[in-house]
Amino acid sequence: MNRILIILILLIGFGIYSKAQSERTNYLGINLIPIIGNTLELGYEVNVKSNLSIDLYTGYVFNSKLSSLVKIGTQYELDNKSGFFIKTGIRYNRRKDLNKFAPFIGLNIVNSIAIEKGVYDPDFDYDTPNELFVRNSYNLGINGIIGITSPATKRINIDLGLQVGTILINNLIDFHSYMPGMGVDFGDAIRVQGMIKIKYLIK
Repeated sequence: MNRILIILILLIGFGIYSKAQSERTNYLGINLIPIIGNTLELGYEVNVKSNLSIDLYTGYVFNSKLSSLVKIGTQYELDNKSGFFIKTGIRYNRRKDLNKFAPFIGLNIVNSIAIEKGVYDPDFDYDTPNELFVRNSYNLGINGIIGITSPATKRINIDLGLQVGTILINNLIDFHSYMPGMGVDFGDAIRVQGMIKIKYLIK
């Protein structure tokens, strides 16, 4: 009797494992929107279940020209806004089948090293000397994400969405800076960045 029970438990466990493996898909991807800000963002994503995804993205900002829409409140003129970031996220996809389109919501955490270089001009007077500066800083942010994803069984998968977040640890010398992995400040410390991810199925 015990032997039969053990065999049944093993069969059920194997069935659950096999189903999870059959639902699992792995992708390598690129987010196209950050390219506008001279940023390369590449990553890996796994669909653990049809409704649950986990991803890891990383990238580098090559002197972004994007700045905050809020133009007042700064005494810095930045010549260089660069940096490196690592972004980890989790996402809920509203579907029971990987073959379907699905709206999604999720969160991601952004760790970044920002490089800011420019001039400190406290009085905006051309006749007074200005102070040159270079600053490397660690920053931590959190984003909420929302969007829609295409079927996760195709060779090419596409995400369209938006991330909106704020900086939890803010060591940027100028809030106008484009924070690596977070985008620009749209006021009230809210940072926004679009999302068009093109992903290639690797398993």
